[in-house]
Amino acid sequence: MSLRQPIVSMMGHVDHGKTTLLDKIAGSAKASKEAGGITQHIGAVEVPLKVIEKVCAGLLREEQFSIPGLLFIDTPGHRSFVTMRRRGGALADIAIVVIDVREGVMPQTREVLQILRHEKTPFIIAANKVDTIQGWRTPPARTPLPAFLATLPTDTQKAIDTRIYSLSEMLDQLGFSAERYDRVSDYTRNVAIVPVSAKTGAGIPDLLAVMVGLSQRFLEEELRQEERPGEATVLERTEERGIGPVANVIVYQGRMKVGDPIVVTGTDGPFVSKIRVLTRPVVVRAGRGTPSRRMEPLTEAVAASGVQLSAPEIEKALPGGLIKVITASGGEAAAERAREELESETYPVAAVEENGVWLKADTLGGLEALAFECKEARIPIKGAEVGAVTKRDVLVMKAVKDPLSRAVLAFAVPVHPEAAATLPGADVRVFSGEVMYRLLEEYQEWKGKRQIELEQERRKALVHPAKFQVLPGFVFHRSHPAIVGVKVLAGTLRPPSRLMAKDGTDVGLLRGLQDKGDSLKEGEEGAEIAASIEGATVGRSFNEGDTLYVAISEEGARALARVELRPSEREVFDEVLQIRRSKEPFWGK
Repeated sequence: MSLRQPIVSMMGHVDHGKTTLLDKIAGSAKASKEAGGITQHIGAVEVPLKVIEKVCAGLLREEQFSIPGLLFIDTPGHRSFVTMRRRGGALADIAIVVIDVREGVMPQTREVLQILRHEKTPFIIAANKVDTIQGWRTPPARTPLPAFLATLPTDTQKAIDTRIYSLSEMLDQLGFSAERYDRVSDYTRNVAIVPVSAKTGAGIPDLLAVMVGLSQRFLEEELRQEERPGEATVLERTEERGIGPVANVIVYQGRMKVGDPIVVTGTDGPFVSKIRVLTRPVVVRAGRGTPSRRMEPLTEAVAASGVQLSAPEIEKALPGGLIKVITASGGEAAAERAREELESETYPVAAVEENGVWLKADTLGGLEALAFECKEARIPIKGAEVGAVTKRDVLVMKAVKDPLSRAVLAFAVPVHPEAAATLPGADVRVFSGEVMYRLLEEYQEWKGKRQIELEQERRKALVHPAKFQVLPGFVFHRSHPAIVGVKVLAGTLRPPSRLMAKDGTDVGLLRGLQDKGDSLKEGEEGAEIAASIEGATVGRSFNEGDTLYVAISEEGARALARVELRPSEREVFDEVLQIRRSKEPFWGK
């Protein structure tokens, strides 16, 4: 059995140099002028072993390599490739995490590392932009990086070591033991850090050498190829001139041929189709002119490779979903088994709750990763779907009973204008972005603030304990209504409220409050203001100097017993309970 090339994902924080590094790797391969050199795939760049051996001359040990090369996924075009899936695990066999040595671990880096840990995907760190360190100079071609670093000025060596050490500390805080690659004695326990310059190409031969060595040593079983029906992951759907709707896919196992029956993960569930066209891009060079790109027809595609696939109804293929070839001999039974397998991969959230958030992502893998993070954070999930946030999503969440769950977490997908227009009146919040853990942090922050707001609204809806004294000499109107000066002794006085005397008898209705002619919504503790009391007469219902209380219903008392009250409110509440229970011992219980 032969080995397929490992699928390598390049990932990291925005602007840390993923695209430049991949371009430089491709450029290094092209510069080797090796026959049968670098090949462009759909969403991928293939670097054969012969090219790697030439680029890494002097760096690779004298051993026989059996992997045919490395297939780098062009992640800039597929921003959530880190979450792309195949049956049974992550699509990437190994990853390169690009980190700017000046900035260290940033939000997207942290997220990538969390997902790699979850998927148990091995990775190495490309510590990029070492050329920005003072005293750096570009090493001669094919010079091993450790030997070159020893020739740099002492201050430059110390500066590089300091940056690498700082990066190791950041990774250690996230649970990873990391060291510069030439100082790693056990690659099963330590993450290798390779200093590189995507701008100049320094360190790229070392990076490729480490990748090939680790793949050969630790991934041989995973890369072993049997003669079996092909399986692929859908990167995206698109239109190709002269062909129509196509799916850009990565074939990760077996082989698929034109005419093969397939089962495809679709937007409405798995469906059966048949491969009509397979193509991949080739670069045509005509003299000294600019190279042009054209699509080359294929009769078959073998793992691991990136191709365009045309088939009836392929426009329904779900990004991040799977394609599986059905054996002709298996008939309808094989198609049904394949459909069941893909069906089980389509819904990343097995357990849903009535009161939970709604998840949206651009791929199934993204959805699965988001669901995993929610479960880790103990955030209940109502449902999860691939695609943009729609008006229907908003309306579904509007009907959720728990106001703290009326939220949509949208990872790397847009919000449709009609959905955005529905939000203001729906009491639903949408959190969108391309950094997964930030979505969760923003939701948790909103939930905390919303909880306080709801508690305040609930408190206001309840009649809260308060007492005040009728100030002697400040009777402005004795009745119809009685208007008197008062001092709030405890709690917050809010009209309209029923009032009672110290013996529990009804006094009247507090209709309004004023201060120097201005109406007030409430009177805080210590305030001296005018109160309008409807249905009361000074001298009959109460007297100057009396202390009056806000009357609380028995049902209200039970509710107040369950909420947090300020000390002065609790004191007044206890007084009210004492007054009521002097006549009815079990009142409010």
